[in-house]
Amino acid sequence: MREATVLAAAPFPLTLRNFVATGLAEELVQRYRAGVHFISPYPQPFFSDAAGHTYPNWSVSAGPGAGGVPTIQGVTLLDRALKSVHLSGFAVEYPDGSLQNLELSRRQSPQRLLALALTQLAPRPSVARRLLRQLYALYRPSRDEVRSAFDRVRPSLALVASPGHYWLDHFVLDEARRRGIPTVCVILSWDNLYSRGPMCRRPDQLMVWSEEMRRQAIEVHQFPAERISVVGPLQFRFYQAPVTRTEIASVRARIGLRADEPFLAYVCGARTARYDVEDVEALLDQLAEGPYRDLRVVVRPHPQGAREEYEALLQRGVLLDRSPDLTDANTRPEVLDVGVIRHMAGLLRAARFVVSSWGTTALLEACIFDTPSVQLRWMDAVPRAAPHEVQLVRDFQRYIHMRAFDATGARPYCDHPSQLNGVLGQLEAQAESYSRRRQEAVASFTCLPLGNVVERVCQALLPVAAGDVAEQQPVGAAG
Repeated sequence: MREATVLAAAPFPLTLRNFVATGLAEELVQRYRAGVHFISPYPQPFFSDAAGHTYPNWSVSAGPGAGGVPTIQGVTLLDRALKSVHLSGFAVEYPDGSLQNLELSRRQSPQRLLALALTQLAPRPSVARRLLRQLYALYRPSRDEVRSAFDRVRPSLALVASPGHYWLDHFVLDEARRRGIPTVCVILSWDNLYSRGPMCRRPDQLMVWSEEMRRQAIEVHQFPAERISVVGPLQFRFYQAPVTRTEIASVRARIGLRADEPFLAYVCGARTARYDVEDVEALLDQLAEGPYRDLRVVVRPHPQGAREEYEALLQRGVLLDRSPDLTDANTRPEVLDVGVIRHMAGLLRAARFVVSSWGTTALLEACIFDTPSVQLRWMDAVPRAAPHEVQLVRDFQRYIHMRAFDATGARPYCDHPSQLNGVLGQLEAQAESYSRRRQEAVASFTCLPLGNVVERVCQALLPVAAGDVAEQQPVGAAG
């Protein structure tokens, strides 16, 4: 990739974390003398990393959006209609992929009826489905701001974190294809090949976390095996180094824990704040009655979730680990830096237990630090004030991507508050067995060593930048 120019799409802060905070952009500059530019919905002229390097940013118009993901302007009704059919088709075939899939599979709409017809007439592995993909790929109208960024940067490679799940990624992949520019997608999260729906656009090269995700790409999306690289999770790069005593002391001081105070870390979901609070209150009651009464409870709100509900827990002695609030317009997009990543490492490493009511990625992260973890299934065991959140948690139990994780037995479920102390005791009594299971989960859902992920991404980029890729197969309206 000699004298290359990379244009990377950054729809929201989690993408910037993966491309900037991990050092990937810096490595591309240092190793290949590549010029790295960003296109994003943020107004600043550049982004910077911990080493002080800066990367030009080409801004596109956007407004506020849910979960801290800005809403890109310029998306047309036809864009939305086509993607709606596409998402509905995937939801019909994989309703248990995510909450979005479940909702779309249940909703009665013209898009769903059309999608149902298309999926029946053109089954997923068929030639007819491939033709639908090719037909949908022909629709790629030019977007003025995206086109302008390409004109100014003249990239030799386009880099995205989703195969069109986010509109900015979608438009960048379209513009790159129009110009014959190679494209690479480094998948953002371990659930995305189910949870985000179909591959709305197909990059030249797909980079995934693990062999399990590689299997999903091939079997679920019929993505060519020869164009998939297993590189690991970029965001876990800085989990390779052991957590130091100084780092743990810093985490404790920031949260308000004493130097030697044992604690349980409760990690929250993005959409179930009231439900989380109710589970934490029930958890506190159970801890007070058993052998773990001395454990302090630390609650970490999800960066993309509401957090006002958690303030009520302060009255019960709970400490809040206030994660960066990505939903706040005043939060800078580069906030998820190395310091934030290492803080999370310290929290998970120092905790005696990690507990969640949601299948958050933190459960996998706890495995990396060999910290015992528990998932609560108290949907019907605790009085609830928000029935819709209860349904969200109930629906989550069906998620496909969690089945393989469950198979490792890395963390037990707790089905009733009265069982909590017993489950925690079981984790400690069978510490060696659960430790092996956690190691199995890490080996199954990441690529080791974690610290070499940037190296693997850079190596996998070389043949793409050189044009050594198979002919692109565009994605289709039902596929």
